Amino acid sequence: MPRIDTFSCEPFRAWNRLESRPRHAEFDKVLEAGVYDALWMLTRQWQFGELHGEDTGSAIFSKIYMKTTAITQVKTANGNAQPFDDSIPLEERIENMPYRLDFKSKLDTAYVFLRSIDHAADTHSMSATNSSKFYRSKLVQLFPFSKIDEVRVGDSNQTIINKVKSLSNEKYVSMVNASVGRYFDGFALYQAILNNQTNVINSLILGNGDNSLVLDAIQAYVSWFMSTYDFNDVTSSAWLPSKLEYQFDCALPGEDAKNIILSADQYYSGDLDWFSFDLYNKPAEPIDGLSGDASANDMLNVKDQLLSVIPVEAKFAGAPNSRWWQFENGKVDLGNINAQTTDLPKLIFTEYALMYNTDWLLVPYRVPVGTLCEIKGVVVTDVFGQQFFIKSATQGLTDNWAGWGMYNLSTLNPDGIRNTPTDTRLLVLPNVVKNLEREPNEEVYFVRDEMTNSVWAIESFLPDELGSSLDGNNNARAFSDELQQLDTTPVANDTDVNAMFRYTLANTVPENWIPFIPVHTDDKNRQIKLQRASMPRLFNNEFTHIRPLTQLLREGIDDDDIKAKAYFINEEEVPRAGVQLSATFQRTRWYNGSVVNWYGYRKQVGRGEGSSGLAYDKVDAVKK
Repeated sequence: MPRIDTFSCEPFRAWNRLESRPRHAEFDKVLEAGVYDALWMLTRQWQFGELHGEDTGSAIFSKIYMKTTAITQVKTANGNAQPFDDSIPLEERIENMPYRLDFKSKLDTAYVFLRSIDHAADTHSMSATNSSKFYRSKLVQLFPFSKIDEVRVGDSNQTIINKVKSLSNEKYVSMVNASVGRYFDGFALYQAILNNQTNVINSLILGNGDNSLVLDAIQAYVSWFMSTYDFNDVTSSAWLPSKLEYQFDCALPGEDAKNIILSADQYYSGDLDWFSFDLYNKPAEPIDGLSGDASANDMLNVKDQLLSVIPVEAKFAGAPNSRWWQFENGKVDLGNINAQTTDLPKLIFTEYALMYNTDWLLVPYRVPVGTLCEIKGVVVTDVFGQQFFIKSATQGLTDNWAGWGMYNLSTLNPDGIRNTPTDTRLLVLPNVVKNLEREPNEEVYFVRDEMTNSVWAIESFLPDELGSSLDGNNNARAFSDELQQLDTTPVANDTDVNAMFRYTLANTVPENWIPFIPVHTDDKNRQIKLQRASMPRLFNNEFTHIRPLTQLLREGIDDDDIKAKAYFINEEEVPRAGVQLSATFQRTRWYNGSVVNWYGYRKQVGRGEGSSGLAYDKVDAVKK
C-alpha cells in the first residue's frame, strides 16, 4: 500500500524516465535517434488514420500577390492640399504649431550667431579684430534688450499691470536685467536678415575685406535657425480651436485613376496611427480640397508585386520547440500560469501558446512607410507538392461581431456617418515610433461649473520665458498680491457698529481662471456654444479685462492685450469629466538620420467637475 501524504492527501508517487541505452563506446549513433523500421511506423500511422489528417503536410513554399499605393497629398483643415514626401514624420507636418520664442531662446540664438562668426573667422583666417567680441558690441546697440523697471509714479494703470506681470516672475526679471548691455536679441537679428535690411548687414561689415566672413556667418546662422525653429503659419495648420483637435486628410491613388481619401477628423491624442483614420466611401468625389481623380504621376505609386518566400514558424519567448531534442528557454514558463475558470483571455492565450503555436507561420514582407497595402491572394505549397489558395478572413465584411479585425479602417460616408463594411487593407503610416517629449510648456484644464452654469479654463502651467514653466496658481497669487499693494481703490467702510449684514455685489476668482459662457449659435435656439469671456479686474478705481496668458487660450487676442476677437468652443468638446489640454516640445530622429523638432498640442481626459466659488448678491452676517 502506498504511503499517504497527510499534507497533500495524495499517495506517494514515483516517476520513471525512458532513456536510450548505448551499446557502443561512441555516442554518435545513439544521439542520431535513428529509425530502424520506418515502414512499421508508417503502417501504424495508416492503421490509426493519421494519414487522413488535413494538417499532415508542412508549408514549404508560398507566393503572395500584394498591391500597394502610397500617400501623394496631404490637406490640413486650414490649408490647401500639398504634395506629400516622407522627409519628415507625419506628426511634425500635422501637429507643428507656431509659438513665440521666449527670452532664453533669444539668448541662445544670439550665442549661435557669435559662434558662426568665430567659425567663419577661422575658415577665412581673419585677425582677432574680426572676432565675435567685436561684433557683439555692435549687435548690442542694434538689437538691445530693455530693462524691466520698477513701477514709477505717473505710470498708467495698464503700464502698471504690465510691469507687475513681469515683476512677479523674479527669475525672469533678474535674467533680463543682467543681460541688458551684455547680449542682444538673436531673434530680432534673424527677422532683420529675413527682411533684407541691408543697413544691418552694412553696419556689421568692417570694410577691410570681411564681407565674405559676415555673409558666411549669416548664411550658417539662417540655416541653423530654420532647421531648429519651424514657424508654421497658423492659418495653414491642422488645429481647429473650436474643436480642440487636429483635422486633416490624405489622398492615395487607387484603381481606375481615382484617389482613395483617408480622413482624420478627430485626432488629438498625440499617437498618430491607423486607428486615427476613416476611409472616405466615395473616392470618385472630391473632399476638402482633395481631388477625386489621380494624376498620371500619382498612379506611378500604385504597384503590384508577386513575392515568393519560404514560410517560417511564428516564434515567441517560451514557445515549445518543434524539435524534441531542443530545450525551451527557462525564463518563460507557460505551464506555470495560474488561471481561474473566469480568466478566458489567459486560458485562450495559454492554449494557443502550448498547443497551436506550430500551426501559425510567418511570411516576411517589407512594406514601405506611407502606403496602403492589400493582399490579393496567397498560394501555399506543402511538402507533398499540394498547393492551397488561402483566402482572406471575412473580417470587416459583415455586421457580425465575430468579423472584428485588428487593423481595419472604418468607412465614412459623405454625410459623416460611419457604417459597415470596414476596409481590411493595412495602412502603414510614416509616423514616429518613439519620441522625446518635454514637460508641458503650457497646460490648461477645462472644467464644468454647474453652480455658475459655465466652463472654466484653468491655466495650470505658464511659460516662464526661461525655457521652463510656471505654476499658474502660484503665479496668479503672486501677481494679485503685488497688484493689491499698489491698488488705491477706496475700500468700503465696515465700521458701522449698527450694521447686522454686509452685502457683496460679486466676488472674484483667481486670474488664471478664464470663463467660457454658453451662448446660442446662429439662428438656432436649442444649440449652444461656449464663448470665451473675461473677468473684470478693478485696479485704481478702473476696470480692465483679465486676459489669458497661455497661447492655448489666446485665440483671436492681439499682442497689445487689449482687443480680442470672439472665440468659441463646441459644447460637446468639454464633457463632465473635463479636458486637459497641453502644449509640449517634441523631438525625434527620423529614419534618414535627421533630427526633427516640433511644438504640438495634446488633449486628454480631465479630472471631473469643479467649482470656482463665484457668487453674486451675497449677504453675510457682520461679525462683532
